Amino acid sequence: MTTATPYALYLSRLSINSQHSISSQMRSIARLMQWQEDSLDDKLCQIDYQQALQIRAVMTHAQWSARSINRAMIAIKNIVKVAALMNKADLSQVANLQTINQVKHGEHQGTPLSTEQVTAVLDYCKTQKGTFATRNLLIFSLFLGTGLRRSELSALMLHDYDANLHTLTVAAGKGNKSRTLFLPEWVEQNLLAWLKLRQRQQGYLVCKSTLTGKLKLSEPTTPTALYRLVKDTLYELGVDNVSPHDLRRTFITRLLEQNVDINTVRQMAGHADISTTTIYDKRDHAFMKQAAAMLDYIPPEKPIKRGRGSR
Repeated sequence: MTTATPYALYLSRLSINSQHSISSQMRSIARLMQWQEDSLDDKLCQIDYQQALQIRAVMTHAQWSARSINRAMIAIKNIVKVAALMNKADLSQVANLQTINQVKHGEHQGTPLSTEQVTAVLDYCKTQKGTFATRNLLIFSLFLGTGLRRSELSALMLHDYDANLHTLTVAAGKGNKSRTLFLPEWVEQNLLAWLKLRQRQQGYLVCKSTLTGKLKLSEPTTPTALYRLVKDTLYELGVDNVSPHDLRRTFITRLLEQNVDINTVRQMAGHADISTTTIYDKRDHAFMKQAAAMLDYIPPEKPIKRGRGSR
């Protein structure tokens, strides 16, 4: 007689990479829904039509991509299906969940920040005082200067920073793939300022800080905390509806504006498929106008060669 849960049985049918990806998504959903960590298995089996729609709405509000939302919803439907086969869920539950349509893939609704907005947010952080101010300046610098995802920034450890190579290593990014990030000088300066406060003891690079300024090196600044920091800071500056993912869009768009070739941008952003990078391309009509003005099929006039008898 098996004691495995429907969730565990469903995961066992997947590849190792998919197991990591789906379990990470389910833990993220648990945090978004404020479920107790040890109740995840039971909660997933109990999801009905109404709660599934609520979960989808919460993921949308948290700026999940359509692809990520659809993948999570497929996993939920299959977990409930396994639960029904194990007599731990109703067949009507399964049937009702199947009626929920996928989220349509479309252009990302977010918008990159302007140069003025980027300058404003960095200047705002510099005017603040204390441990939080130094940490927050680093967080915005990393988002804007490296294009890190929230989960990637949260998971960074001190040993991921190489002071000699001026790099950060993302040990397990999206799809469980690692990549190296080369730090712009201004980003590294803010990192070094943070390390003066944090010291060089092993632990999370952007660790948790208490209200009194005490640092907890063994605890990260969570993705949820990063989300709130970005939303609240930009709101203070009069910019609403900005998420950490918009800072990632800003990073990608700025590279493209500087004529970095799109395959290099893809690698820097950690995209497996170059078509994903093109979705983030938010260059406006001014750049199209500039490109059109440079288009020319008329070859330059060749200089007239003078013969020996020419004077």
